[in-house]
Amino acid sequence: MNCSLADVANNELEVLDVDSLLSDADKVRSQQSQQFNLILEKINSKRHTLSLEQAEYYDYLLAYQLAYKGDFTQAQEVWEKISDTSSSTELKFRANLSLINIFAYTKQWSEGLSYLEYNLENLHLIDNPEISQLGISAAAIFYNHLGQYELALKYANQLNSLSIQGRNNCIVKQQIVESKFHLKQLHVKSEAIKAALSSCLISDEVVWYNLTNTFIAKLYIQEGQNKKAIGLILENIDALKESSYIPILSQFYSLLSQAYLSEKLIEKAKLYGNESISISSGILNSEPSMIAYEVLYQVAVQESDFETALFYYIKFAEAEKSYFDDLKTKYLAFQLAQHKAVEQKVQIELLNKQNKLLQASQRLAESETENNRLFMALLIMVISLLAIAAIRSNRNQKRLKHLAQIDSLTQIYNRGHFNTAAQDAMSACQVNQDDISCILFDLDKFKTINDNYGHACGDWVLKSVARTCKNIGRTNDIFARLGGEEFCIILSRCDAVTALKIAEDYRKAIANIDSSPSGYTFPITASFGVTDSVQSGYSVEALTGHADNAMYLAKSTGRNKVCNYADVLASKESCSVII
Repeated sequence: MNCSLADVANNELEVLDVDSLLSDADKVRSQQSQQFNLILEKINSKRHTLSLEQAEYYDYLLAYQLAYKGDFTQAQEVWEKISDTSSSTELKFRANLSLINIFAYTKQWSEGLSYLEYNLENLHLIDNPEISQLGISAAAIFYNHLGQYELALKYANQLNSLSIQGRNNCIVKQQIVESKFHLKQLHVKSEAIKAALSSCLISDEVVWYNLTNTFIAKLYIQEGQNKKAIGLILENIDALKESSYIPILSQFYSLLSQAYLSEKLIEKAKLYGNESISISSGILNSEPSMIAYEVLYQVAVQESDFETALFYYIKFAEAEKSYFDDLKTKYLAFQLAQHKAVEQKVQIELLNKQNKLLQASQRLAESETENNRLFMALLIMVISLLAIAAIRSNRNQKRLKHLAQIDSLTQIYNRGHFNTAAQDAMSACQVNQDDISCILFDLDKFKTINDNYGHACGDWVLKSVARTCKNIGRTNDIFARLGGEEFCIILSRCDAVTALKIAEDYRKAIANIDSSPSGYTFPITASFGVTDSVQSGYSVEALTGHADNAMYLAKSTGRNKVCNYADVLASKESCSVII
């Protein structure tokens, strides 16, 4: 009997000990990574004694450890299982919060919006004020990642008004800094920056503290204070390395490379550029990779290593294109989510009306003559409502189709629809054995225009170029913006000789664009690459790839030129003469 009582007592102590360890690990998970890992090891040694609720809690923390080390895929699987199967409303809510952050980092915007909508709808079910505050801060974090900075600032200010303390206070103040930075409402001495640094320092939140430091460093670099940016990052980089948080560490390295290049410290710029690329390999469409590739390209140019410079320029162009394509994907995901919400609301209203009408028809069924007349009237109303719903749905479908096919800035085809339309044209020409040509062009020094005159001016240039080319192009040509400043035209029943003449017309038209309506005066030129099915065959990939090679030849031999793919094969500079 005494032995039995002792066993029960020991079991109760073990349960209390595990609960305490889980609570301790949760408290230090983002502050003291080494201690967090040690506690998880202790819990793992007791894994066989855990209850179902404790095991789910442990798995939640284990997934956090995986995500912290950059293994987002495995962490996502664990959190999705908890979200689907856990009986704990609070733990399910927290798993959803973590998934929202994961989807932000892995660019799964539609999925993230779905989980965010679910959590906001169920926020009232969470009794723990700290967890409910995390729910609001997750909205601010996700909308910042999505590029919806005004919405992010709205949720951050909502949470900030509650006078919260500790980790949540640090997070919300950092999100305010991030939103204001992108909304051009921030400078180095802003009170928002001071509040974020102070709060995160008090809470010993190394990751969030240094995320704020990345925006301070960016402001320093924008103002030309590169030494201050370097000093700030070097002062904090060791603490960040200890945390092993890759997304922010990659930003530190890329900003160091950028600042060192501006200070003409070439070797250090090269060192940190390579470091940023090395650790950013698992992060999709990352801004640090884009910055680092551009720095390494400029370093290679300064060292007169033109082969390496071309390699890094291609990498930079690919990274920049991916980055801007991701921005477009974010916008489309947000717009589709809004359309879905509106359509669901309409459907719910319609179903409610239909339900009321059916209930009324059942009550009226007791009357014969009057019932028949009312039933017909109700039937007409239902049909009318269905017709209205069908019309609204058709309009929404047309609008969604337009969004899916047309580039929102230039109002020409986007990359997705271009691939489909180009393949259809290719198949038709191949069946009839007609020639088909491809013109691909890229605006020269477009980044310099953005840097010197702002992105609004860059947008004006993109729209002007698209409008100019569209006005002089053939009616049936497929004209699309592939991303960034790169455009492509597919010309059915057109050989390379004719395509070269058309490309030259485009080149001259672009060069004659008057930039003064933008508020600034600067030249606008483009480099063109041309090929046709005789040279490249009936393949969209081959046509665009060979045209891209010819375009890079035009770039590398002076820009503002038109080059044929034959020039690339012959390794001769036989581009059109600039007039």
